[in-house]
Amino acid sequence: MVKPSLATPQRNRQVKDYLSVHFCDEPLAVASAKEYSEAAGLKNIHVPECVGRMLSFFARITGAKQVLEIGTLGGYSTLWLASGLVPEGKIVTIESEESHAAIARENFSRAGESERIEVHVGLAIDQLQTLIQRGAGPFDLIFIDADKDNYPAYLEPCLNLSRKGTLILSDNLIPKRGEIGGPDPRDNEAVGIYTFNQMIASHPRLESHLFPTLVGGSGRIDALGVSIVK
Repeated sequence: MVKPSLATPQRNRQVKDYLSVHFCDEPLAVASAKEYSEAAGLKNIHVPECVGRMLSFFARITGAKQVLEIGTLGGYSTLWLASGLVPEGKIVTIESEESHAAIARENFSRAGESERIEVHVGLAIDQLQTLIQRGAGPFDLIFIDADKDNYPAYLEPCLNLSRKGTLILSDNLIPKRGEIGGPDPRDNEAVGIYTFNQMIASHPRLESHLFPTLVGGSGRIDALGVSIVK
């Protein structure tokens, strides 16, 4: 009999592979963006296919017309979001690195989505403040997938760009390392994630839950945060 401690990682991989095969088919434009980004030298740190499918579902279910994304990278998750938008929908996506933004713009052009996606380049906290000052929003859906140590700093600006019923999605809310719920204080990323989790769990304007996800080749357990603005 295989010990549970040994069986669990193998089963995680099997479940992840099963979901990928049966429920996570990539639209052609999304798959093409992934290939182009990898060929251009971007790290393979975009959302997994099944998380991308969830993004598309949430955009479609909410009927989102205005979407804000924090963390563009090569535009892979952006195009998943676009696949769930209504025809007149628009996405504002924020990317800190101009080289990444250039790859994303090319992917959006190749996908025929340039008119619906607006790329802002700069530090996310600065770009969020600029959007607030310009009176942007309210956004129907916000997706956060950027530098984890700064997640706590992004929450209030995102709420300022929201309305009652806005859906805020936050990726990677279970750190890769360390004890669950008890991060090493020297690990800024883990500290940021758990601080953010506590914020969305207790914030008076939010109702939140973490949905487990399986990521990476090993099927490591992660989580997508889903928060509804009250």
